Amino acid sequence: MKRPGIRIIREPYVPPRPTAENLRYSIDFYDGNGNLIEVLGRLADLEPARAAFKACCAKDPDKHIFLRQGARVIRRSDEPKD
Repeated sequence: MKRPGIRIIREPYVPPRPTAENLRYSIDFYDGNGNLIEVLGRLADLEPARAAFKACCAKDPDKHIFLRQGARVIRRSDEPKD
């Protein structure tokens, strides 16, 4: 009995494309000890990030929520507003 052979198809290597997202701002939830618990959102522009931060603070006023750009903290929910 003759068995069919295995056909190997080789495709050219295509390197992965860089991501098109540039989500510079993050809204993060921290516990009382400063440990990151959850990333609530990531956005590309500052004004929508501020609006989302404000909405998150209004929804959960007892949480420690930070609006950050990389390592820089822009706003904290536990600080008085400007």
